[in-house]
Amino acid sequence: MADIGRRGLLGGTAGLAAAAALARPNIARAADSKTLTVWWNLGFYQAEDQAFRDMVAAWEKESGYKMNLSMIEGDALDEKVISAITTGQVPDLVYSDHGSAQTLPKAAWDGKLVDVSDVVQTQQSEYSETALKSALYYDNTEKKRSYFGVPLKAQALNMPIWRSLVEKAGYQMSDIPKTWDAFFNFFEPVQKKLRAKGMRHVYGLGLTLSTTGADPYNLFNQTLVAFGGGGIVTPDGKFHADDAKVQKALADSLVMLTTPYKQGYVPPGAINWGDPDNNNAFHAQEVVMTPNDTISISSAVMSNKQWYYHDIVTQPMPLDNAGNKVSVLLSVPQAYILKGAANIDGAKNFLNYLIQPANLDNYLKQAQARWLPVMPSIVKNDPYWLDPHDEHRVAAITQGVLGPTAVWPSVYNPGWGEVDNEHLWGVAEADVINGMKPEDAVAKGLKRMQAIFAKYPIS
Repeated sequence: MADIGRRGLLGGTAGLAAAAALARPNIARAADSKTLTVWWNLGFYQAEDQAFRDMVAAWEKESGYKMNLSMIEGDALDEKVISAITTGQVPDLVYSDHGSAQTLPKAAWDGKLVDVSDVVQTQQSEYSETALKSALYYDNTEKKRSYFGVPLKAQALNMPIWRSLVEKAGYQMSDIPKTWDAFFNFFEPVQKKLRAKGMRHVYGLGLTLSTTGADPYNLFNQTLVAFGGGGIVTPDGKFHADDAKVQKALADSLVMLTTPYKQGYVPPGAINWGDPDNNNAFHAQEVVMTPNDTISISSAVMSNKQWYYHDIVTQPMPLDNAGNKVSVLLSVPQAYILKGAANIDGAKNFLNYLIQPANLDNYLKQAQARWLPVMPSIVKNDPYWLDPHDEHRVAAITQGVLGPTAVWPSVYNPGWGEVDNEHLWGVAEADVINGMKPEDAVAKGLKRMQAIFAKYPIS
């Protein structure tokens, strides 16, 4: 497959040639109507990438199209997309694991995306309600919402736990409380008892408290929902900074996430963790429990049958402190088409093929179920997803597909994606760790959020 990075070099030609290229983007490629240029997120492990390549090969054989595919690491891919939007030298199709939370809302707002309602509608009855809502972005140039992304998969916060370490500390898994604060507090005495047994470098909690990657804001945002702050951005796109309930939930979230760190129950390095680092700390048995956005922690060690089938347990999120189920913030990564793409018909042809339930089911299974299906029928029709022999998968599916789920706030207003991109609440956590009062950190954060959301008024 060709590397389409060369097109960026061609787009950099100086003078009138560059101006002409920007004025008439992709005309040369447009003549080749059977070739599709695609940028796709590099997977977490090889099976995920191979699953996609197999899908592409099957589509090429059936459709007669050819795909020039570049698989790119997530952060680099998002930067590449921003550059492509700026220059007008865009691919025909893009998929990014993180783009749905940040790139898509802003690109839709600016009128940079192709409406893909015709693609989504081919499987509209199959998609979950949350998946459909998650692809409805606001186009400020048209003053309306429409489908600008095609949902492919989903993820939600899970709680991997070392059963073996819990038992070594003298407890059973059944001893773990079911409500939010009590659940997290449980791992503090577990740490104390393990250290009393000579495990001097083990920590009860693996909370990612840094200002890099997606894990920190995923954890904070879900904690905010658990404390009753889910209404900070409503479906009409409005930001509610003056809501006393929201303000309390923000302060409670900061206290709950930073106090264990200050008390020594979280590794000191957690303030610098990137997305893979909590996984690594867990696999090294440095932490007893760590929230994680997929079941990648267990899937990565599937070949170790002792670990996978006994020592590691994946639990759903705890209930809120009143004992009620917490709506799971469902991140729904989507494929999308940038305006200026030369082969929109080809891109839609591939998407129509990919989201046929049988094809999507096979793709997600080959990716070792790291991602959740966005079509409930896939789970109901394929016994693989609820196989009782795989408790990790069953726990994730029960929570993220069959349980109550909520739409990510950035769908309602792109300002939230900017908040996450700035790691605004990660900075607030750092402020509290360094001695700022939680209420002052909340006031500082809300002031910044008001400035951000002022740029995105939705009438």
